[in-house]
Amino acid sequence: METIGKNVKRLRGERKWTQEELAERLNVSAQAISKWENGNGLPDISQVVPLANVFGVSTDVLFGLEGTDESDRVAEMIREAYALQEYGKCDTYFRSYDRLTAGLKKYPSNCVLLNACMECGLSLSLPENGDLYDPERAPEIADETVRQAKLLLACSKDPLVTMRAHQVLLLLYASRGDYGLAFAEAQKFPERTDFTLFSNLERVYAAQGDAAHARVCLCSEIDYVLQSLADSVIRLGKACYGSGRYAEAVAVYETFLEMLDAAFPDGVHPPYQDFDSGDCFLLLAQAYLAVGDEAHAMESVERGVSYDLRLAGRCADGAV
Repeated sequence: METIGKNVKRLRGERKWTQEELAERLNVSAQAISKWENGNGLPDISQVVPLANVFGVSTDVLFGLEGTDESDRVAEMIREAYALQEYGKCDTYFRSYDRLTAGLKKYPSNCVLLNACMECGLSLSLPENGDLYDPERAPEIADETVRQAKLLLACSKDPLVTMRAHQVLLLLYASRGDYGLAFAEAQKFPERTDFTLFSNLERVYAAQGDAAHARVCLCSEIDYVLQSLADSVIRLGKACYGSGRYAEAVAVYETFLEMLDAAFPDGVHPPYQDFDSGDCFLLLAQAYLAVGDEAHAMESVERGVSYDLRLAGRCADGAV
């Protein structure tokens, strides 16, 4: 009796609800909530599940039966789910997603698990993800991913997690044509791109005269800037290609690759493009084919293969 009362009080306090607000959600009196919290009574058995659902926790948490190793078990669930994923194989990602959502039934308010579910759900919700997109399951998964993103916004105190949740909402809203909602999410991002952790840490280290740590921060900052630039370049090239401006798409991709060659004379830059945006070398080859230049298209493919082999060699040597 004392345990459940303390947990109700704790969970209510974490959400900054008054006893009256919790009572309204459960359709009981505020006096009943007060009795539970003071140890003078217990919720009726029919109220236990609704009470847990209101707080977004399992009944084990409500009764204080949950162990202290939740984070370890959640981490293991995520590792097992990710281990199921095989690149480009849709069914393996669905099995991974189903494993994660099953974990959420046990730990419905765990932000780490919510975040993992949200990321996996996003991969399965966007048509541009090609082989991972199943038109039959995608709408349902997208709706659930929107719900998870909103839960993270309500529960997480990590600004990086909440910013990502806003971005996920933006992508899903735009994908299904809810442009007003998508634009509203876009307005929640900063205009400046230098408001980052590493940029600001460098300023502190520089003020301390710690040049070594300042250098590390700036290298990390530049790495993220280049990754962001790669994503923007690839999307710009796709936009040119999609509007029939194939020669401009070629110029966009070639200019970016020339810039990377100048920044990394050994020809082994980090793989800045991600799975969602696409491979710059292959997109360049596609653009060359569109303008009828098969020779340069083949050369672009060969450049991509050569880059992959050099990168794999560097990884094998432990240099990357």
